[in-house]
Amino acid sequence: MRMSHRLLRNLHLATTPILGAFVYASPLRENPVFVAIVQWGVFPLVASAGLVMWIRPWLARRAAEADRS
Repeated sequence: MRMSHRLLRNLHLATTPILGAFVYASPLRENPVFVAIVQWGVFPLVASAGLVMWIRPWLARRAAEADRS
């Protein structure tokens, strides 16, 4: 599935404040439901979106070089 860079960036930016709340708001860290949402939903989403945005240019260059060969 191909996602646009803009969608990935917006997803990454929209979920990052939830991670910030988890890190800096100790009352939220005491709520087991919030902890589970962050651990199993938000963090994997932010991390994977960030990795895809980071590695996508490298993959595109590599594909372009393979097409030229």
